[in-house]
Amino acid sequence: MASITEVARLAGVSTATASRVVSASAYPVSAATRARVLEAARTLDYVPNALARGLLKSRVPVVAVIVHDITDPYFAEVVRGVEDAASAAGYLVITCSSERNAERERSYIRLLRSMRAAAVVFAGSGLDDPALNEEMDRHLAAMQADGAAVVHLSPYAGGSPEVSVDNAAGIAAMVAELVALGHRRIAFLAGPRSLFVARERLAGYRRGLEAAGIPFDEAIVVRTSFDADGGALGVDTLLASGAPFTAVCCANDLLAFGALQRLAALGIAVPGAVSVAGFDDIPTAALTAPSLSTVRLPLREMGRRGFRHADRLLAGDVPAAEIMPTQVMLRGSTAAPPAADAPRAPHAADAAGVA
Repeated sequence: MASITEVARLAGVSTATASRVVSASAYPVSAATRARVLEAARTLDYVPNALARGLLKSRVPVVAVIVHDITDPYFAEVVRGVEDAASAAGYLVITCSSERNAERERSYIRLLRSMRAAAVVFAGSGLDDPALNEEMDRHLAAMQADGAAVVHLSPYAGGSPEVSVDNAAGIAAMVAELVALGHRRIAFLAGPRSLFVARERLAGYRRGLEAAGIPFDEAIVVRTSFDADGGALGVDTLLASGAPFTAVCCANDLLAFGALQRLAALGIAVPGAVSVAGFDDIPTAALTAPSLSTVRLPLREMGRRGFRHADRLLAGDVPAAEIMPTQVMLRGSTAAPPAADAPRAPHAADAAGVA
């Protein structure tokens, strides 16, 4: 790899002048000299040493995206968006999967501080643990004091996210669509209590019911893990309760996938007997059988804007927080209930003899 000294020698200038040109320094250099240096750099295929340059500026051009689960398509789309914007700006993106483990998140932050990373983007929701959050806040404050940018794309203990969606409004809109189809007994798979985002989506479900004049019924709300296994468990829990329902609204698409699979295994028709709706509109949501009705979040654009927010913070600007729109996507998994006047709900007895 060519060095800046070789570029300077070929251009016939000092090493300091060559360095100023390739680093886009504001130091005055004549147009002719600048052209010679840039031509020499192209001829030698010179690549600036980003690490060394970053150390001089007290940070390196690295953006870390902290996700809960790297295999979750929700986070994959967000990371793609960060990469779109960051790579165009000359930053390297690294993805850190915390598995919702607070200690792992803190270890990432300590490591990123030690390597002087430019920015951290938190793609996942914060955890409801005051002691752990207080310690994390101290680490993040120290990182920001070092000149790094910190951006959140989801609710957390320390404040409102810099780029986000209105989770409650999105769920409320889906509940309104289910009510418009004729559903009055709408169950909800709420996700874990420990996540702030799960609370927001549960609040949206309650808001949607209230707007329709439907009383909230704790018997048809299940709090479970934010994955397909949680969706299957949620269906089993609802059926075991014996409480009637004609629709299952899920706090994310993975829960809805698990619900669809479990209902199919039990021989319960979707949407003939039960409608199922998700939230996120991850890329595979339209590929299920039946295709999943869900709430579309602009996941990739959230990632792009998250990086741009960080980039502006690094430049000394403080941009306003952004709340991005959601959109209800009605597909094949939702329809009117079996009988509009007295919807028949599935019960555990319906699945008798089914493996």
